[in-house]
Amino acid sequence: MGSSNSKSRGISKQQSQKEKKPDEEASDQLIEEVVCKTSDLQDGEMKAVDFGGSSILVVRENGKFSAVGAKCTHYGAPLAKGVLCNGRIRCPWHGACFNSTTGDIEDFPGLDSLPVYEVVVKEEDVVVKATKTSLSSSKRIKKMVKASTDDSRTFLIVGGGPASVSCAETLRQEGFCGKIIIATRETHLPFDKPKLSKSLDSTPEKLALRDVRFYEDSDIILRHELEATGVNTVDKKVDFKDGSSISYDKLFLATGGKPRCLSCPGWDLKNVCLLRSPNDGNYIAEQAQGKKVVIIGTSFIGMEVAAFLAGRAASVVVIGHSQVPFARVLGDVVGKMLMKVFTIAVVLQ
Repeated sequence: MGSSNSKSRGISKQQSQKEKKPDEEASDQLIEEVVCKTSDLQDGEMKAVDFGGSSILVVRENGKFSAVGAKCTHYGAPLAKGVLCNGRIRCPWHGACFNSTTGDIEDFPGLDSLPVYEVVVKEEDVVVKATKTSLSSSKRIKKMVKASTDDSRTFLIVGGGPASVSCAETLRQEGFCGKIIIATRETHLPFDKPKLSKSLDSTPEKLALRDVRFYEDSDIILRHELEATGVNTVDKKVDFKDGSSISYDKLFLATGGKPRCLSCPGWDLKNVCLLRSPNDGNYIAEQAQGKKVVIIGTSFIGMEVAAFLAGRAASVVVIGHSQVPFARVLGDVVGKMLMKVFTIAVVLQ
């Protein structure tokens, strides 16, 4: 009987594996399609094409063809509308750069690389090959090493923003096997600060650049609620407000900037807010509902907050030094055009 039961379990296991096999085969199924003719692209051009139900970017440079993901891994901008130059694809929105052959990210913002696909030229046809699995994601993380007990070095990173995460990832990607510590004053995971003013009501989890599992898998240590107060370059250690300290072999400071406070009486009242953290954003979004809101600052952060609060607050007034928004960074002509856009959207009053 025991032998019979064991045999039955073996058969059930095999049947279970057979049931999963079609799905596995489907995900690893190789797709091969002609995406364009060689004459469709001149040297130094790129084009978004349909492939396997997805959009990919085909590039022709120095007489060779390559194919990568069609969307920027930062905020999903269409790379076909960007710029191709000297082996680099530059995003049209925020300027992230990717290698046109390997898909690797070479300049930020953004952390992830583009997926890359095999290209074969058959006479006048440009053929792309890829599995369904490789088409399922528009992002790719470069291979990283893990920490080794044989490497006693400590690389300390102070700050909890994109620069800190990018530094830690680059170290692992370039083969650093020592200890990596990110020390941040925040209570939550390192987050995408530029996104904060665009989406005030987002939770820290939604704004997080990476999840907890990523840091664990990459052997990157996160130390929360640590505010740096001083650096001792002789003893190579950083002191923190709670009285603790961390020794380092190499140090990277990426604490970011602080919002400027008003110097007038009343700046510290509860209804006068600064925007620096997800908690700040959540508080502003909640308190602004149906209220009259005044925003000081007419550049990107101020205007993005104004756009978010339009339709939520009773009214939004933006105060700045210039006659039009964005004047200092984009000039009066563009500023006037954007002023009309905001006015039409009932952002400014």
